[in-house]
Amino acid sequence: MRQRRDVGSNIEPYRRHALPVPDSSVDSAVLRGLDRAVATEDPDSERIFMRLSSEQAKGVFGHQRGEVLSSRALAALETMPERKDWYRIILVAPRFMNVAYEGMGAKLHGIGIYVQPVGRTRVGMGIGESEIETSSDPETISPDGEKSFSYKYVAPYFYAQVWVIDAQTMKVIETNDRYDFQRIYDPKSAALDVAAQMTPEVLATMVEKFVEKASARALNDQQGQVIIHEPRIVNPSTPK
Repeated sequence: MRQRRDVGSNIEPYRRHALPVPDSSVDSAVLRGLDRAVATEDPDSERIFMRLSSEQAKGVFGHQRGEVLSSRALAALETMPERKDWYRIILVAPRFMNVAYEGMGAKLHGIGIYVQPVGRTRVGMGIGESEIETSSDPETISPDGEKSFSYKYVAPYFYAQVWVIDAQTMKVIETNDRYDFQRIYDPKSAALDVAAQMTPEVLATMVEKFVEKASARALNDQQGQVIIHEPRIVNPSTPK
């Protein structure tokens, strides 16, 4: 999805393009991240990897994909007799975010790339003249790994829901919603369009690495919890 200049109309200020991926590289990146997370928790575990066919997503609107695809995956898993030998199932499904989140575009879901090429402008500046980046702008990272600040960036995102399921009973033990992204900007690039600051090959490599890391974090990051126990009677201290 690419941001466009807002001209005050009721049309959302974005252009959306669906880019089919010819192989399973994106799914494989997610599975590698999950594999790394599980291996860290249980190095002796045996992991089995599965993915839904891309045909299952055809004709399903973006805001419906998380619910529809997770239901189809669960239905397929329930019929597998080998499930009796499994301990748990980790399922990753697309998650839909209707509103803009942390500077990202609205109505994003699953895995994709958001391009924000429009800089902020001061009063009196011409169209296309961007305000100088400052430390109050979002933090970005360059293809070389250097950090900077920019209001313009290219951001791969990972919007997903992770399910942890008991393999024997198919009971959902835990769900975790993830809205991860990484803002990329190259301050050394002379390209006027932020999307042209890196080649498609470099961007594809960065997206794949980001997705793998985001997938691992989705399982490793533990949310805080409060555990309430029964009250215990203790003897008061003897006064001195």
